[in-house]
Amino acid sequence: VLFLVHGTTHAQGFNHQWLLGSTGIDTNVTSPDARLLFDLLSADTSGENRKLAVWETQANISDANGNLLFASNGCWIMDASGDTMQNGSGLNPGLWADSYCSNTTGLPNVGGNIIIPYPGDTAKFILFHQIGNFSSSFPYMDSPEVFYTVIDMNLNGGLGGVITGQKNLIAFSDTLSWGLAACKHANGRDWWIVAIRDASNTIFKILVTQSGISSVTS
Repeated sequence: VLFLVHGTTHAQGFNHQWLLGSTGIDTNVTSPDARLLFDLLSADTSGENRKLAVWETQANISDANGNLLFASNGCWIMDASGDTMQNGSGLNPGLWADSYCSNTTGLPNVGGNIIIPYPGDTAKFILFHQIGNFSSSFPYMDSPEVFYTVIDMNLNGGLGGVITGQKNLIAFSDTLSWGLAACKHANGRDWWIVAIRDASNTIFKILVTQSGISSVTS
């Protein structure tokens, strides 16, 4: 039933957790939140009351023991305490995010968030995130940029925080379809982030190394 109610679900990180929420279509309806915990042999779902509302944009990551470190709905980042991460508010600048974040549903971008470990630094993570574009034709399903935000889990007593000056940085700009994907580099350390140009067969590849974003190629 959960999969029928929430048709688009993404998991990331270690010992995966999925945060489930409402569709976001009707902001006058209070929908319950839930969490799906699973390992190689089983899955377990439990209801919860959570400050972070999720629509289609959702990413979360856990530690090696399966404990949730943080999550984001495209509007802000929630730490493990369930509250706003230090410097974690105000993601995705501009009218698109402002219009959706003001009604607390989270963003509607399918696959608009993805989190990877920072190569060579076990305390840091990078959140890549997208917005939409009201200036495009309905249903506005393209994005003008890929942003990224860097989180350091050593900040705020281990709850983590967004590094000052490392929020809402532009990885690159183009007319992009919604959705980001990640693939670990063959060297076992670095990462590829993949995005697609809207209405095109052009694929953009962001190479993330120990130095940050090393290159963007198509």
